[in-house]
Amino acid sequence: MSTTSRHGTRALMKTVCSFILIGALFMILVSSPYKAMAATADDAIGTALVHTEEMVKSLQSGNLEQSSEAFRLIKKWWNTNKKVVKQNSLDMSLEIDRQIASLSLAFLNKELQQATDEAGALQFSLRNYSDGAYVDNAGNQQMTLSAYVMKLRQASELMKRQAWSEAQTEVKLLQRQWLSVEGDIVSQSQTVYNHSERDLVLMDAYLSSSDKQDQAEPIVERMIVSLTPLIDAQYSWWDAALIPLREGLEALLVVGTLLMYAKKSDSKAARRWVIGGSSVGALVCIAVGFVVAFLLSSSAFGHNNSLINGWTGVLASVLLLYVSYWLHRNSDVKRWNQFLQSKSTQALTSGRMISLALLAFFAIVREGLETVIFLVGMVGKMPGAELAGGIAAGFGILAVCAVVMIKLGTRLPIRPVFLVSSIIVFYLCFKFMGSGIHSLQMAGVIPSTIEEYLPEQLSISLYPSWYSTLPQLLFVMIAVAVVIVQRAKKKRVSKEINMITATKMKLMGE
Repeated sequence: MSTTSRHGTRALMKTVCSFILIGALFMILVSSPYKAMAATADDAIGTALVHTEEMVKSLQSGNLEQSSEAFRLIKKWWNTNKKVVKQNSLDMSLEIDRQIASLSLAFLNKELQQATDEAGALQFSLRNYSDGAYVDNAGNQQMTLSAYVMKLRQASELMKRQAWSEAQTEVKLLQRQWLSVEGDIVSQSQTVYNHSERDLVLMDAYLSSSDKQDQAEPIVERMIVSLTPLIDAQYSWWDAALIPLREGLEALLVVGTLLMYAKKSDSKAARRWVIGGSSVGALVCIAVGFVVAFLLSSSAFGHNNSLINGWTGVLASVLLLYVSYWLHRNSDVKRWNQFLQSKSTQALTSGRMISLALLAFFAIVREGLETVIFLVGMVGKMPGAELAGGIAAGFGILAVCAVVMIKLGTRLPIRPVFLVSSIIVFYLCFKFMGSGIHSLQMAGVIPSTIEEYLPEQLSISLYPSWYSTLPQLLFVMIAVAVVIVQRAKKKRVSKEINMITATKMKLMGE
């Protein structure tokens, strides 16, 4: 093995080992119980929710005076019950306290829009507290899968009564609270997780369309049937190990392909940029995990998580499309050698270095963030040491796979490595775009729409919505066009070479 290869492997292993240690320490810290005294849930929360709903409706109708009276009753409830909420969940009490302070300022300044926005946020926080969708002071998630299924049944009852507006409100709340239970689901069944996440968007889409509202009820019943068997699931260290393995494989393929490219180019700088981008991405994921575990409830972070997953997925998809094209274009040995001889130094010291780091960063954040949040969701469901051991095992297996992938890739011929890599990268490009758009639909940035005639294949993030299908179809058309153009160009060059050779032979014969 060359010195460059040894240094690259060592650097990669040191980076991976650092993240394993940080991740394991993080989960041990998160799972360490707080010494705060547990308290029972406040029975008066129902009254506060009634006043909050009155306040929201009054603000939406522009009646500041009536809404301020409802807000006065909410503050009265809060002053009486603040201590109880704080004993149950410090982070939730801080969240509600901040929202009430913001509302007080908005009413004082008579800022209708600001008051309306803060009232909606307060209503969401109070609903989460009432439902138990928060992390208590012992670090345990209160929103159990059993409670989530019960809320699905409540949504089903609303649909049966054709209370469509209330049902849609309940479904949107279930979308926001999904992050509280998705770790329980993905650790037991990736298929159920994929289908459930899709069904949440389907229900919202059907309820948003007046002529399709009756189709939402079978969807919620399907979710209930699929989630119910997972309620009493038991967890082991292997369940914790499977999460980084499943979520990290796609990020590994991206980063591994970039590192193979850097080694084939014999560029130490490119390797440093790729590892640097991956490292920053991993640190961001761990930092977000700390924020969710210690400062926010996972349900409160749910909207932001969907936004991050959505935008990083879309941006990574666009970058991956270019990488796939570049790999396919340079799979020809002669073209690759020409690149190394004439353009390597110039190309790898310009903007391409930054693009490599950005792509590695987006790939890690896109997959790593879900990994961290899933693992946070498993805290309290098994001993801390067992959870940390499972995490270390999962990332350790990923590290071994990364080293094997890079070593094999550098020893194989250019053409098969780059052709296979271009196909893998295009598949990830296609998938990241579909899942990114789907996450933005979960966050409410893009409307949830369903077209029954569109194909659906969740394993490749193909959803029956034009918002996700159209860009994916565009990517396929671009890929087909590139292949056709490059083959035509290759045939033309080959024909020209044959004509020149034939001409030379003819002249030599004369």
